[in-house]
Amino acid sequence: MLVTMFSAKGSPGVTSSALVLAAVWPRPVALLEADPTGSDLVYRCRSSAGGPVAPSPNLLGLAAAVRGDRSVSISQSAQQLANGVELIAGVTTPAQSHGIAGLWRAMASAAEEADVDVIVDVGRFRRDDVTSPLVTRADLVFPVVAGSLESLMHTRELLNHIAADVRGRIAPVLVGRARTAKADCEDLDQVIAMSGVLAMPAAHIPLDRPGLSALEEGAGPSGRGRMSHVVRGARSAAAQLLAEVVAEDGQ
Repeated sequence: MLVTMFSAKGSPGVTSSALVLAAVWPRPVALLEADPTGSDLVYRCRSSAGGPVAPSPNLLGLAAAVRGDRSVSISQSAQQLANGVELIAGVTTPAQSHGIAGLWRAMASAAEEADVDVIVDVGRFRRDDVTSPLVTRADLVFPVVAGSLESLMHTRELLNHIAADVRGRIAPVLVGRARTAKADCEDLDQVIAMSGVLAMPAAHIPLDRPGLSALEEGAGPSGRGRMSHVVRGARSAAAQLLAEVVAEDGQ
């Protein structure tokens, strides 16, 4: 399953949400950093060896494999973080993105055919971005939204432009305060429904900077980080989103 996450504007927490969802995903999964502006997690996270994330394997290695029409293994392009997440680290500079601009469709195909689920972080997204194949061909599309009117409106406008091109299910993920989660998700669902875009009910991931920092430092979701608000919220969101998929498929 290919799962792609993005924001319409600003920084509502796409990378953080992708990291925590990958950490609690109930099926084998790899996290692919595909933000053309550059990787964040190589600087924010620790490797399974306890030190900094290694410079490779990474997205450029995956791009080289698909360019050479070689047998592509998502797992061989990933490295394990201290928190257990299998990460395909992104480019380190925007200039590196230009060199692989024609390979995003092939990389989307590799992610589709992987023997694990692949969660992709494309960062801030516009309809004509080079990473469009990762959005339009995804099985699940997670627009990440902050709990503000501005974020809701920008997300609505973007979804209006891309919904016809997206073949998978759209499932908004709202990042915000726990005490207003129910009302914020209902507002988001209403705004999207009124625009005519068909989407699954919004899931919620709570703001929890201490919990996120612990995850980045290596606290696994089944270890000392399991009781943080962000891990518990993400686990609930992942279960909700996958349950919706199973229900819609009638399985």
